[in-house]
Amino acid sequence: MIGEQRRQSLAVIAMACLLVVSWLWFGGSAGATDGSLPPGGTFIDDDDLMQEGFIEAIAAAGVTKGCNPPANDMYCPGDTVTRAQVASFLVRALDLPAADTPDQFTDDDDSPHEADIDALVSAGITHGCNPPDNDEFCPDRPVTRGEMAAFLVRAFGYQDRGDIDRFVDDDNSVFEADIERLAAAGITSGCGPDTYCPWRPIKRSNLAVFLARALRLEPIIPPMRPKVIGEFTTYHACCQSRVTNIHLIADAVDGAVVPAGETWSLNDYVGKRTVDKGYVAAGAIIGGELVCCDRPENIGGGTSQFATTLYNAIYFAGLEDVYHKPHSIYFSRYPLGHEATLGWTLPDVIFRNDTDHPVTIETSYTGTSITVELVGSNGKRRVASSVSGTATTTSGGTVTVTRGVTYQDGSSTTRTWVHHYNPLPSSDGGDDEPPEPPSPPQIPL
Repeated sequence: MIGEQRRQSLAVIAMACLLVVSWLWFGGSAGATDGSLPPGGTFIDDDDLMQEGFIEAIAAAGVTKGCNPPANDMYCPGDTVTRAQVASFLVRALDLPAADTPDQFTDDDDSPHEADIDALVSAGITHGCNPPDNDEFCPDRPVTRGEMAAFLVRAFGYQDRGDIDRFVDDDNSVFEADIERLAAAGITSGCGPDTYCPWRPIKRSNLAVFLARALRLEPIIPPMRPKVIGEFTTYHACCQSRVTNIHLIADAVDGAVVPAGETWSLNDYVGKRTVDKGYVAAGAIIGGELVCCDRPENIGGGTSQFATTLYNAIYFAGLEDVYHKPHSIYFSRYPLGHEATLGWTLPDVIFRNDTDHPVTIETSYTGTSITVELVGSNGKRRVASSVSGTATTTSGGTVTVTRGVTYQDGSSTTRTWVHHYNPLPSSDGGDDEPPEPPSPPQIPL
């Protein structure tokens, strides 16, 4: 019996070595290129995880299919791994043959992994969970990190323990020798400084790392999945002529794509607002006063509401603000200091897509609101914003807007804008909600 187990163990070691060589020879170490995977990769629930590349690697190697059949578009990286699941992972990883003697345990008859469990036993990688009888496998029991070390050492034949007692928390573990062998093979560096956490249940994300390293698979990093990186909504009264203009310009911009590194201008993209395009007359600031509605500049009045909404989406996405200009008069429907006016050919809203990915501008609206979403990937940059000062429509005022952007590498930038609002020079100065106009068609000071 002992001789037979030794023969099986040697066969497993030889098989593992042959498999590792085949992975290296046939390109396993090179991994797949970004273009071989769709944005976001194979699974929808592992985006941005540090283990995602390893998960993709074992998926490409056929070691995992996912966790939610039949769709299998999820990997469940945070779930703990059961002993039955480990059996299937290892059988696929090592391409183990079916068991010579099936149905070796009394407690796995209802498990979909029963055949893999039997194959794992036949290969000498496991003997059961209730020694000395070992007629049970405990298929639903979570696998600890210590147990995982034993599974992998048996599966891949690691023997060298090195000369270092690497971890301070495994001295009382029956798996200490296997843990040291696993570390010596470069499969694990522990769970923290000088620790391995042998009693902690292993998660599917960590198992992917162990298996990918054991198979000498390079991580496969998929293209980033586009997501909303900046969005903003502003509100307005319904049923006014200016709403027609807001909807027209929103429709014109919807779906605009700004390539990585490119500068984009709202005026350049939409063009002049004209009657032929369907724009109508609405209130405008002309010469510093509210005017409606018999001037050429009144055509397209109200589109500054869209400009303001777009500007705020750009602002909170942390994208580079090339040019914007707030109104000369404050309107309370807009965030204080966080607004932009629009005229032809200036003022304008101009930004640069300073990310590594395209940005798509998506718009939507109701009868009383307009929303802009920017879809792309901004590298997890974080935006902090502050506004100081006060202003009202009747009295004007001065406000200071500060935006800090922190990037994924820890670097950051800060920019400050100071804006002065003029008092409304209208005879009905008590109106705090005058018709929203675009700025006059002139270069702002």
